[in-house]
Amino acid sequence: MNSYLTFKVIDEVFAVHVSHVMEIREYEKPKPMPQKVDFIAGLLEFRDEVIPLINTGLKFNLGPVEASQSSVIVILNLNKEGEADNYRVAIMADAVSDVIEVEDNELKTIRHEYKPGYVAGTYSKENAFVFVLDADKVFTRNEVIEMDKILSAAKKQ
Repeated sequence: MNSYLTFKVIDEVFAVHVSHVMEIREYEKPKPMPQKVDFIAGLLEFRDEVIPLINTGLKFNLGPVEASQSSVIVILNLNKEGEADNYRVAIMADAVSDVIEVEDNELKTIRHEYKPGYVAGTYSKENAFVFVLDADKVFTRNEVIEMDKILSAAKKQ
């Protein structure tokens, strides 16, 4: 049995394994950043570091998530592809739903030619269609490198 945190982005529901979730907090306006990547809304302070705030709507090609009273930020701890290092990002969501328990055999696969590499599968719950993310694959190696550059530039300011 696997536990997933579900969250809403625009009109879609996504799920991420709870082992990646570090914190859920109310939306806060991010600090501007020195360089711009389309899906990065700005920078946030998290514990003793600065991390990028991801507009998940833009990242998932759904249109931008607009900040509102119900918007939340989910801090994720992710693994860099092919490396032992971890990195943290904050993602914007319109709302956090709940935690669901899913058996591996309950996940439905999407044919390879139709799915982004970061979607592990789908799950149907009470007529809701949930995209289950492979969190470590949401960002490409090049996107992680670009985020590292932005964070390095921000630290120098």
